[in-house]
Formats: sequence, structure tokens, C-alpha cells
Amino acid sequence: MLSWINRLAELHRLPEWSGEPLIQTHISAVLLGRDRVLKLKKPVNFGFLDYTTPEKRLAACRAEVELNSRLSPDVYLGVETLGEGETLDYGVLMKRLRAERMLDELVRRDEVTEAMIRNIAKVLASFHDHARRGPEVDRYGQLAGIEENWRENFQQTEGPAWTDVAPRERALIRPWVQRELEQHAAQFEARVAGGHIVDGHGDLRCESINVAERIHIFDCIEFNERFRCGDTASEVAFLAMDLDARGRPDLGYYFVEEYLRQRPDDGLLQLQPFYRCYRAFVRGKVAGFRLAEAEFSDDEKRAARSEAVHYFDVARRYADRLRDQTVIVVAGLSGCGKTAIARAIAGELGLRVISTDGVRRDLYGEAKAPAGFGEGVYGREQSEQTYRTLLERAGAALRHTGGVVV
Repeated sequence: MLSWINRLAELHRLPEWSGEPLIQTHISAVLLGRDRVLKLKKPVNFGFLDYTTPEKRLAACRAEVELNSRLSPDVYLGVETLGEGETLDYGVLMKRLRAERMLDELVRRDEVTEAMIRNIAKVLASFHDHARRGPEVDRYGQLAGIEENWRENFQQTEGPAWTDVAPRERALIRPWVQRELEQHAAQFEARVAGGHIVDGHGDLRCESINVAERIHIFDCIEFNERFRCGDTASEVAFLAMDLDARGRPDLGYYFVEEYLRQRPDDGLLQLQPFYRCYRAFVRGKVAGFRLAEAEFSDDEKRAARSEAVHYFDVARRYADRLRDQTVIVVAGLSGCGKTAIARAIAGELGLRVISTDGVRRDLYGEAKAPAGFGEGVYGREQSEQTYRTLLERAGAALRHTGGVVV
């Protein structure tokens, strides 16, 4: 397959190709230029996608440009025809985004700010507000559609190739998923009736987000509508899970919190552990697919196996969460890191955070100047009202979702 990709690269006579190493996934290859990139579809068939003929790859390229133009119209430049004289294949021509501004790189360098996460949440919430809905989309959020996705996950991670790839974790997840499907069956159908099923992005992870002068969310799933359409709770869970898997569950929770500020949704938090488990399992599966591809080196396969094991372990953690009603109290002096700790715990367990600072802002607005101890919004009467309201909200959250962090 590499010889096929290299031939296409040689035939594509754009002068600015940088000579940088090819970027590969199990379904595509990306050639890097100084200002542009060319994305090629590999001639593969995994059942859930089929790129085996030039005609199918052309249709996929056209769909990729059209669908990604919803969120990043200035990045997708069009479909390129490859070949001299006769058409050999097709690719997607894209503007090259700055690698150092990719969200995964920003997380790795510990440079992500709350403002970045807040802006990403705003972009996604607006996208979901205007996303396609209707009966043809709703079926992907119904119980039968969710069951089909999980059934496929389990089937595609069976067999000798998967024997030593997190077997204990995968064995624990399967019965938990069945219990969750039964427990939340009515809620899944209520989500459909409530208009929460959309034609979304489908692959909302850190590598698909660029944070520069504006937020670019790109590389949505074009090859299978079943993977792209679904519950907004599932799409939100994907990025929250990915931030968690990269060691920042606090950012994952903050993202969910900010999304809910833009699009209030009472049922979204309760479904976070289920959908985060699903998204982590899919990432483990996709990483595992690379183990069977001949063009990946032994080092690349070892890295793929490590990645698969990691994501399956993340999925296992969501399936092994607390089952009893739980109240977790985080306390400490001002500035000691209570907020980050509370968000990390809440992100891990799929709980809501209710803080005195948040309640105080809701009751009395943003403080124009810091108040001293026992003064202003920290006065005795105001503090008593703050704690009464916190207890009321915590009680409501406990009854609704079974847990809360205060």
C-alpha cells in the first residue's frame, strides 16, 4: 500500500510538499506541504467503511469536503484529481493548520486555558443548535442503534489478534454495558423525543481541534452516517473522555460544564459515563486495528498496542464507577486548587460540581472588587443564603443523577 501512496505523491506535482514523513491512520494517508496538505483514502474495507474503488474514494472525498465545511469551511479547499493523463485517484486538499496549535499538543505542553475550552464549547454548542435533525437521524440515537454500535465493537475486538490487548478490561466492560442499556433504555428514547439526536461530527478528539485566531474543528466522519449521527451527550463525552485520557479530567469536566451553559440539558450528565466508556472503547479498537497493518513498523505497532491498552483501561474506569448515591465534598483554603480537584473527580465519575463560588455568582452577580472576610457577598446573611442554595441544588442533583461534588 505504501508504494501506491508514494506513486500518487510523485504524480501530484504541487511544488511545496515539504518532504516530511507521511502521516498514516488505518484508513488514510496525509502528505504535508508548507501551506497545504493532501489527504488520501486507503483502498480498504473494514465493513463500516469501504474505500475499495476509485469511485467510492471520490464519493468519500466529496462528502468529507462538504461535511467539514460546516465547521471549518476555510480549511477544506476541494477535491483533487490525481494522475497524468488518466485519473488514478482522488484526494482532499486542505489548508495546513499550525501543528503547535492543535489541542493535543497544547494539552501535552500544559498550555490549555479555560478560555480555550470555553470557546470550543461555544463552537460545538452552536453547531449542535443548527445541526441536521429528523427521523432519518433519530434512529442512530434509539436503543437499537446504540446496541448495534456496541455489538459491532465487541465483535471487532474478538479473535486471536486481540487476546493480549487488555482482555481483563474488555471482559469487565461487556456485562456493564448490557446493564446500562437496560437501565437507560427509557432515557435513550426520551433523548430522541427531546431532539437531542443530531448529524454531528462523530470524531471529536483533541487531534481534530485547532486553537488559533479562531477554533477549527475538522476531520469529521464522512464514511459512515451511523458513526457521525447520535446523541449530543455522546459527542460531548468524546472530547471530555479524550481530555481525561490525556491526564486532564478537570478540563474534560470544565468543557462539559461550559457546553451546558450554552445548551442546558438535564439528561446529558447522567449519560456521560456510558458514552465516555463507548468513546474510549472505540479509540482502543481503532488503535488495535493498526496492529494488523503491514506498513506499520514494529515500533509503530508497539505504540499502537500501548495506545489500545490505555484507552481500554480508560473505558474500564468508566464502567467501574461508584454505584451508590454519593456526595463528595472538596474543602480548603482559597487558591489551594479545590476547583481543579472537584472537576477532576466529577469528570471521572460523571457527576455535577456545585460550588459556593458558582452559587454566589448566581445569587449576587460578579463581584466588582474583592470583598474581605465577612463583608459584602461574604457577609453572614449572604453566606447563609449561599449555603442554603448550595444544599438545595446538591440535593436536586443527588436525586436526579445519584451523585454530586460540592
